[in-house]
Amino acid sequence: MRASPFTLLAGAAAGASANIVRGVNLGGWLVTEPWMTPSLFKSTNTADEWHLCNALGKQECLKTLENHWSTFYTRNDLAEIKAAGLRYERRKSAIRIPLGYWAVDLLDYEPYVSGQYTYLVRAVQWAKELGLNVMIDLHGAPGSQNGWEETGLVGPIGFVDNSSNSDRSLNVLRNLTAEFTQAMYGGAVTNIELLNEPIFANAALRTFYTAGADVVGPANSSGINVTIHDAFYNPPTWANYDPHNANAQTPGKFLTLDTHQFWAFPPLDKLPEAQILQRICDFAAALKLNNTGIPPTLVGEWSLSTGITANSSSNTEQDQTKRTWFRKLFEAQNALRTRLRKQASPRLAGQTEYDIDAWSYRRGLADGYIPSNISDPSTYAFPVLDNGCIDDTFSYVAAVSVSGLGPSSTGSSGSSSATSTGGSSAATTTGSSSSSSSASSSSSTAKSSAPAGMTIPGGLWVSALGVTSVLLFCLS
Repeated sequence: MRASPFTLLAGAAAGASANIVRGVNLGGWLVTEPWMTPSLFKSTNTADEWHLCNALGKQECLKTLENHWSTFYTRNDLAEIKAAGLRYERRKSAIRIPLGYWAVDLLDYEPYVSGQYTYLVRAVQWAKELGLNVMIDLHGAPGSQNGWEETGLVGPIGFVDNSSNSDRSLNVLRNLTAEFTQAMYGGAVTNIELLNEPIFANAALRTFYTAGADVVGPANSSGINVTIHDAFYNPPTWANYDPHNANAQTPGKFLTLDTHQFWAFPPLDKLPEAQILQRICDFAAALKLNNTGIPPTLVGEWSLSTGITANSSSNTEQDQTKRTWFRKLFEAQNALRTRLRKQASPRLAGQTEYDIDAWSYRRGLADGYIPSNISDPSTYAFPVLDNGCIDDTFSYVAAVSVSGLGPSSTGSSGSSSATSTGGSSAATTTGSSSSSSSASSSSSTAKSSAPAGMTIPGGLWVSALGVTSVLLFCLS
């Protein structure tokens, strides 16, 4: 298996008891990002896939990316995902696949190369064979919806500059829906996310979400769910949101909210261990309230990267203290996503090119700071209290050393190589139909006034915040 992280996923339907779906995010694959796959960008020293292809030329870029697409994730990786216990009761494991619009757009958009679509189809077919569910995420839209590398183009937010960008995105969603509702895929695709991490005005976003829901929504008869990102406005903003009824008193049907929660970036990278754990717990407690009108929610991206280990370059195999902290942080977040009512549970990204320790599920399994079978509570280290939080006073110390995967890259703990480009960072729990408007702490990428574990649009962003790697939750 190459190095792009696994992810855990859990979800639940509003008004129902906890339904947990665990899975992984196949980040850095069909949309490439320098921090996840630096070897692809080394010769050109470029910041995103658009500039990579512009520098290499179309034919050479296609050759380079074809090799990447064919090797970075394989059927064996999906089989390992299933074997890692990323499932719950009768629910299937899931994978989230980020995709750029240029993989599906019928227009020839220079200098991007296309060819990813073949691998997307292959992955969905593998998922069907292995009994996995798939969430497809429109990670990069025309003009870029946030200006970060994850969209394929770093720079201004150009998505809202003209209507053609919206129209082309809707055509991509339409093509994806038409393709994956076919009987040959056996209902493997359960979610289509309309747009990943958009950063523009709420009114314009809601207009696009309504149009997107009109495209994907009719497919709910085939089992496909409309998923929207909260755009860092936080889950309570979307209470009683129905894309087809501005005056709705309940959330729209067949709708899922995706929120990305981070603890790795300023100002929350300064928090000590105890405060991080307390804020995770407080956020979860607020979100487990009933009857708040928030749609069923998934936490799309989070990691084990915090300021506590951000400047550490030691390998986790030999760093007992780091592995002890990672295990506690992982289980704290996992407990709150799997034990709260009506909500989603964590999912880690599968791998990065060098298995960066705070961002790689594969390394976590090998080094022992992620439970060997996440679906089996007997493999957990920390007891869980009645309030759903772990007992962080429990005496646990990781093994002195482990053989693991061997050395990871420099800055392997979510240090500069990961955090300087953003990526998705440690998130807290999701509240599928719950709310936390009264919470008082903040999320790691947002201003300090944000609610606990939540994010808001603000100036404290890194250049490519919210990469699709790392720990992720998803609702099917």
